[in-house]
Amino acid sequence: MRLENLIDELILKKLLLPDTHSQIVATLQQEREVNPWFITAMVGVSAWLSVILFLFFIFLSNIINDANSAIIVGLILLSVTIFLHYSQKDQLFVEQLSLALNLTGQILFIGGIGATDGNIIAAALVTWFLEIFIIFFYKNNILRFLAVLIATLAALVLLYEFRLYQGIHIVIILLAAGASWYWLAESDHLTDKIMASLYQPLGYGFVIGLQIVLLLSVMPDIPSIPNITWWYSTIGLIIILIMLEIYLLDGYDISMSAPQSYAIFGSTILVGLLLFQSPGIIASIIILALGFQRGNKILMGLAIIFLTLFIIEFYYNLDITLLMKSVSLITTGIALLSLRFVFKYIFPLVQGE
Repeated sequence: MRLENLIDELILKKLLLPDTHSQIVATLQQEREVNPWFITAMVGVSAWLSVILFLFFIFLSNIINDANSAIIVGLILLSVTIFLHYSQKDQLFVEQLSLALNLTGQILFIGGIGATDGNIIAAALVTWFLEIFIIFFYKNNILRFLAVLIATLAALVLLYEFRLYQGIHIVIILLAAGASWYWLAESDHLTDKIMASLYQPLGYGFVIGLQIVLLLSVMPDIPSIPNITWWYSTIGLIIILIMLEIYLLDGYDISMSAPQSYAIFGSTILVGLLLFQSPGIIASIIILALGFQRGNKILMGLAIIFLTLFIIEFYYNLDITLLMKSVSLITTGIALLSLRFVFKYIFPLVQGE
């Protein structure tokens, strides 16, 4: 199928706006020189080795001997990397060197603030503003992706320090909603001047950040992790999953009052009731649905990895005998096979596609 025909088909299915046809064709047909992955890896390794030797020199020279000096050196490194980023564009080594120095500067700057009278709250707040600044002004996808993860961890630190433990559910729901919006609106982002460079690192950052936060739900026995009512997150994620299903069904021109819709919504609610203490499984299903809708193999791969992890944890922590666990596995397998045949009947493949 030709590129123009594929775009026309997507426009007919309301997955693209009509006025984006020419813009997308022009964008996708642009020829770009891409360095082989091993060259990029070697340059990255050499840049990190340079930074490590530089840091050895700084520490051996006793330049960093207290929190204040760490803050100053961190600010200097951040300023230098921003200057290099804007003055030395399209130079692979300088880009990798700036990335390594920037991360080092962040660690020194944030760590120095946190070490000042143990002010963890101030360090977390500074981290938030610093990562927001980096996302909008430092045009590097790796650093923007890491900025989302660092900002997420800073939010968790703030909730922990203020003892707002149940506030983690708000973070989880916002990350899930953000990931859904970012990937469902991918076609719009491609033609937007600001979002064209932001949506991929932020979209993947929201997905990974969501799953990392939900890993806390499978570590309930660690003393430093407070008790959290995880079914709050399950309710919010079920609502997001149902809204996503409504969007997907509308894309297939299936009415909300159709039997297929009732079957899907009923199955979703039933899964939510059975897995009310395992929000990670629901979140993985959301990511899997997004990956399938966008045809994104990376999203589907991430979803399958985390889904497997959360299902193993759920099965391992079931407070039942091994015999009952075996029966539950057999029952689950039969149910999944039955659902496959049901959905195959509900959504038959059109011949010739």
